Amino acid sequence: MRRALFWTTAAGAVLLATGPVQAAETDVEEVVVTGSRIRGVEAVGSSVITLGSDQIAKQPSASVHDLLKTVPQVAGFGIDPSSAVVTGTSGTNTTRGSALNLRGLGSQATLVLLDGRRLPASGVNGTYVDPSSIPALALSRIEVVADGASAVYGSDAVAGVVNFIINKSFTGALSQVRAGYADGYDQRQFGQMLGHDWGGGRAMIAFEHAVNSNLNGSERSFIRSDLTADGGRDFRGSQCNPGNIVVAGVPYAIPVGGVTAATAASLVPNTRNRCETTRLADVLPKQRRDSVVLFAEQDLSDSLKVRLEGLYAKRKYVANAIQQGSSSVVSTFNVPSTNPFFVRPPGVTANTVSVEYFFGPELGLLRQHGFYRVTHLAGGFDIKLPAGWSATLDGFYGRTDEAQNTRRILPAALTAALTSRDPNTAFNPFGGANTAAARANLNTGLFYPYARNLISGGEATANGTLFDIAGGPVRLAVGAEYTRYTLSAGSKQGAAAAPTFLFNSSSREQRALYGELLVPLVGSANELSGVRRLDVSLAYRIDDYDDVGSTRNPKIGVTWSPIDGLQLKGSYGTSFRAPLLQDLLLLRGGAALVVTTVPDPLAASGTSTGLAVNAGNPNLTPEEATSWSFTADWIPAFLPDSRLSLTWFSVDYENQVSNPPRGSSTLLDPNYQFLVTRNPSPALIQSFTSQGLLINGILPPNVAWLQNAQTQNLAGTKVTGFDIDASYRWRGDFGQLVLGATGSYTDSFKIQISPVAPVLEQVGNLATPVKFRARAYLDWSNGPYAAVLTLNHSSGYDNALATPVQRIERYDTVDLRMAYTVEDTAVKWFEGISVSLDIQNLFDQDPPYVNIDGGWDPGHASAVGRFVSMTVAKRW
Repeated sequence: MRRALFWTTAAGAVLLATGPVQAAETDVEEVVVTGSRIRGVEAVGSSVITLGSDQIAKQPSASVHDLLKTVPQVAGFGIDPSSAVVTGTSGTNTTRGSALNLRGLGSQATLVLLDGRRLPASGVNGTYVDPSSIPALALSRIEVVADGASAVYGSDAVAGVVNFIINKSFTGALSQVRAGYADGYDQRQFGQMLGHDWGGGRAMIAFEHAVNSNLNGSERSFIRSDLTADGGRDFRGSQCNPGNIVVAGVPYAIPVGGVTAATAASLVPNTRNRCETTRLADVLPKQRRDSVVLFAEQDLSDSLKVRLEGLYAKRKYVANAIQQGSSSVVSTFNVPSTNPFFVRPPGVTANTVSVEYFFGPELGLLRQHGFYRVTHLAGGFDIKLPAGWSATLDGFYGRTDEAQNTRRILPAALTAALTSRDPNTAFNPFGGANTAAARANLNTGLFYPYARNLISGGEATANGTLFDIAGGPVRLAVGAEYTRYTLSAGSKQGAAAAPTFLFNSSSREQRALYGELLVPLVGSANELSGVRRLDVSLAYRIDDYDDVGSTRNPKIGVTWSPIDGLQLKGSYGTSFRAPLLQDLLLLRGGAALVVTTVPDPLAASGTSTGLAVNAGNPNLTPEEATSWSFTADWIPAFLPDSRLSLTWFSVDYENQVSNPPRGSSTLLDPNYQFLVTRNPSPALIQSFTSQGLLINGILPPNVAWLQNAQTQNLAGTKVTGFDIDASYRWRGDFGQLVLGATGSYTDSFKIQISPVAPVLEQVGNLATPVKFRARAYLDWSNGPYAAVLTLNHSSGYDNALATPVQRIERYDTVDLRMAYTVEDTAVKWFEGISVSLDIQNLFDQDPPYVNIDGGWDPGHASAVGRFVSMTVAKRW
């Protein structure tokens, strides 16, 4: 692999040294379309969903992530700022990032590119790629290939590819201001783009500044935990203020105003305070984002061009939370009788009681401050070779830095306040007032996770025509890549004044060779009856990793046009995803042999104590997938202003990396029994401790079981369905009117959680794709006036967590956009100004009720409600 990259680079260097080469017959720039490495051709066999700059402008969103959530193939659930949990991965969304999730297969199965180049990973565990910092103003288009593409791009393209393409040819200046408001929430954006073409080169720079306020759960009536009025469960917690005293499992509700030893007789056994704390947290954090994109290129000769592009962005956020990981403002703790405020319920003789408590009134909520910063640089040379061939030499570098700073309750300080005998410094959890001295030291704990993800490397490619056949030129693209990935992550935690530092770092090197061949068997020169066009593409890629081995992936694509206006496409290919660096790291944060006591029906006492292995796994292998797709694109000759596209897709995703649950759920679950060893031998335990894993807890004389809960290749998913895209355009004195619809129907979504588990159909269930997502639109324009009316539809689904299973209603919203562009006017300064009014969720439709804590599902609905924004843009 090194030799291949060396000789390709050396060949380019020789070309530079020998001077200019004759240019090809045409100077028309050939664009690389997502899904193919061959310049100037569309992806054979696969469909490309394209959002042009006009479409991007018609959907005013806070970020490109929010914009792409309107594409039906992009599942709504996964990773976004509303969730601190990363669905389906081994990490958490600590820094409130965003990620894309094609087909509902998870963000890790969607490859995100900027101008065909990988971006560095995001998240404190490097679990996803966050595109939200790319300024939409700078984009000429977004291309989505919802089809396996590892043969073309390598790892992660299991469900497909999303490619953000910079507007490199922009000239002049464009200024844009946007402000939007909803009940209790607002957004503001400003953007500026400048571009210039000086004949032998061009440059563009775009800047975007965006801020949004926080949206608190208390500002939405549908966010709540007590769902009994709707026939649901009461999910309210018992860690309240006033809280509850618990002795030997018997709760006593502390009355409003508190309880003292003198009034202890008022406590009633088997009563419990419950409270709404979930809705006090922020649904969306307060954020500020500044981002810059630049592009420049210069002709050095008739045959040589140099390019440079870059992205820099920084996002800061503040979030109010009840709990994240081990940080929490709700707690259950023991209070000794030495506490001067100690209360012993009637008939109780114990010298210690437990108290369920919410610290919000004394300490406030968790106040999480964090940042995310990304730097991306890519540059290289475009070289024109003889016979119409071209070559590129590229280098790239990317880096993300992110962290979160949370002050939290320090356990040692809480213990000291609860055990203090001094009424001035002791903490009173029984409902009475607390002095400033009692509260002073409680919030001195620190949780500060941080990470740096790096990506760097180089690539050499060659592209051109091998020879001509009757159907047209046979074209080839070949290339070699070298990429290095590094994750450095850690945390500061404990006492803020003297925290404990945890840190680990890991890296990998990847080398790849790829090739793609396009064979036009039938073209305009040799078309036949029933075969106007027949193209076949063959792509093959070899990836070699220094930690998880090699993988080889082919892709075959066919495009057949039997009659004018009808194209039939088909593709077959395999894809893969390399395990995350964090998953491969055995001694990652929290790794240990954890001593655990759980219910056990095989034990005489009903419980048993064993060891759960919490660690990464250096022996993971790449995930694998097989993809099929068939597409029919039809533009009827009798209706040339119409278009209909129908695609069938199938993805069989195997060997997926997951973390088996630890504890009693695994010990008793037949789907994970193969991970449990009863009465493990000392040698088996020694096999783990000898690798550096420490025993967390007191090891019992007889270890009843050992559960290997390391990250493992366990799961599988198979999804099949249909995509549809249809439109019709009218033109007349009224202007132009376009009626269209696009949608994705998931016919099946089968999941197998382990190799011995049954394969279960999960389509239309909570946290999986709904059956049907669609958008229908009516787009009218006439001279300077334009309007778009859009209906967004997400079908109903089932909540299997409820008993009986709850059917969740469909979610339909309507968006309206009205715009005016100043054209001819006596005041030249006003020319080119456009003003638009956008109303998202026009009828202020609340999310459907879901019988889960919170009462709604952020994966399939938005809590923002009706959002009204105005945009003013000026082309200079």
